This record gives sequence, structure tokens and C-alpha cells, in this order.
Amino acid sequence: MKINLLLILLMAFTLFSCKKKKEPFKNEVSQSSAADTVIVAPPEQIRADTAVLKEPENIKSEEQTETTPATYDFAFNKFPSKNYKFMTKAKLDFSSDEGAYNFRTRINEAYASGTPDFASYYITVIFGCGASCIMGLMMDVRDGKIYSLPLGEETSCMFAEDRAIFNLDSRLFIASICKESPDNESVYYHAFVWNEEKKAFEKVEEKDIK
Repeated sequence: MKINLLLILLMAFTLFSCKKKKEPFKNEVSQSSAADTVIVAPPEQIRADTAVLKEPENIKSEEQTETTPATYDFAFNKFPSKNYKFMTKAKLDFSSDEGAYNFRTRINEAYASGTPDFASYYITVIFGCGASCIMGLMMDVRDGKIYSLPLGEETSCMFAEDRAIFNLDSRLFIASICKESPDNESVYYHAFVWNEEKKAFEKVEEKDIK
């Protein structure tokens, strides 16, 4: 009887000791897991820094850099044309220019849809005539007469910066701005002034147009 009692007490003591040993082990695992959860966040909880760094205003990226075309300040006011209030267009007179009839479709379309854009009275039409070449004509709305513009092979150039520069209120006509080569910084001009009395273009020098 005493032996049975001793066995029961021994078994109870053994079970109690095992339970005590296992509990701290469970706590350690739990604490370790909790610590890992704090340090290593799940991927979906990690956020990238969204701050945008602004470039200095005086620095431009390659995508923002644009080639600015050269501008030229011509003295159009030195060669003013008379004030004219455009109302109606006269019928075109193809007999006034012997070559005009060859371009009658272009001339008719430009004249029908246009308004004066050079030297107060004239509607211009300009078109290509080959590599590095343009030509054109102008039509007087007062009487329909047609005149050739100073364009073509004689005033064209292989390396042109700009061509056919003119406006409504001036008789100055810049046929072309040319370079000797693409890398050359200096330019030269083919410039003319329309003589309203003589009905002809007259060549002018660079000093007269600047």
C-alpha cells in the first residue's frame, strides 16, 4: 500500500516537473517569433520613399533641351508700303506674266483663299522647284496682275537658314539667308525691295536691311 502511494506521488512529481520545463520553452519561441515579426515586415507593408527631388532651375535635362531657331531683326520699317483697306479681288490677269499660266492651279487656289500678305496689295504663293529651291509669284488684288517673286535657283542656297521672309506692311523681301557650310556661323542674304512705281524688285545690301 505504501509502495503504491509512493509510486503515485513519484509519477505526479514527474508530470509536474515536465510541465514546468515545457512552459518556458513555449514562451521563448513565442517571444522570438514576436521579435522577428517586428524586425522583418511583410513585403506589402514596406513603402518606398515617394519624395521627388526637384532639379535646379538652371539645369535642363536632355529631353527638355530644344533647339531654338535663329531669329533675325530686319528693318522692314525702312521700306513701308502704303496703307490699303482690302475689300475685293480683281479677276486674275494671266497675260501679265508669261510663265504664270503654267502654275494656274496653284495661283487660282492661293488667290481664291488668300488675302494680301506682302506690300499691302499682294497675295503670294510659294512652292518647291527642286532640291534646296523654291519659287513663287504674287498677285495684285487691285487689278489681278501677276508678278514673279525673286526666288528660284539664283537666290537659293544649299545651306539655307531661312527663306522667303516678308510681311504685309513692308516692301522688303528676304529671299534667303544662307551659309557657306552647315558649321559656319556667318550668314549672307539675298534681299530685295519691291519698287511699286517700276513694278520690279531691286537688290539691296545687308547694311540696308539691318
